[in-house]
Amino acid sequence: MNTLQTTHIFQCDDTLDGILTAVYLAWQKGTSCTDIRVRNMNANFSFFEEIHDVATDLSLVERVTHSIETKLSADILFYIYRCALSYAPDKASVIYHYLQKAFRIGPSIVNYLHDETVMRVFELDRQIGTEAHKYLGFVRFEELENGVLASRINPKSNIIPLIADHFADRLHNENWIILDTVRQLAVVHQAGLGYVFTDHITEEQLLAFSKKSMNEESFQALWERFFHTIAIEPRRNDKLQRNMMPLRYRTYMGPENER
Repeated sequence: MNTLQTTHIFQCDDTLDGILTAVYLAWQKGTSCTDIRVRNMNANFSFFEEIHDVATDLSLVERVTHSIETKLSADILFYIYRCALSYAPDKASVIYHYLQKAFRIGPSIVNYLHDETVMRVFELDRQIGTEAHKYLGFVRFEELENGVLASRINPKSNIIPLIADHFADRLHNENWIILDTVRQLAVVHQAGLGYVFTDHITEEQLLAFSKKSMNEESFQALWERFFHTIAIEPRRNDKLQRNMMPLRYRTYMGPENER
């Protein structure tokens, strides 16, 4: 008589540290009967699953990270880091099963593109890389009353850690902030120094983004007038505009892009 085996699901925070903590605990329980998921990202559970809620433990994260770096490679750790930033609901499970195969096969796992799990890792890496690259051109800053340059974005994935260096280099002498309104996560840069990440942005802090400087209001009005003045209505091509700049990128780019 066959008995159905219970699968132990380790639920973790939506961070790389949370995922690596769950990887350690799931591995300790046994790779044949475990899986991991990001909390609140995938609510579909089966009858034969037992849920374990995981609290992030940095000491366990350090152990897993050290094992990946010494027994596999820094490149594999980099792929995992980028996958952890993705919006994909299955990312934690993909990382877990990828590491299972990687520790069995070795660093050459990156060449096993015929493997479904390895391909899924590359798909997630490509997806977040593409979105981050597009936002390098679509981020639009506004000058606030206090002189800080502020930008709001609503990306699918957590791309702020991937684009922060770019703007720190381009706007080295400016005080600026980029806010991910989906995750209430921001990167804050101080002129001539560096940047820090901050989360749990409050409603009061969000309201501060609406207090634009007088110069900013004037420049926005000028740009909107210019945009409509040079437009040639018979040549208007909404489909081409959407291809060049998809609608989901336009939320915080001004009224001229909401057409």
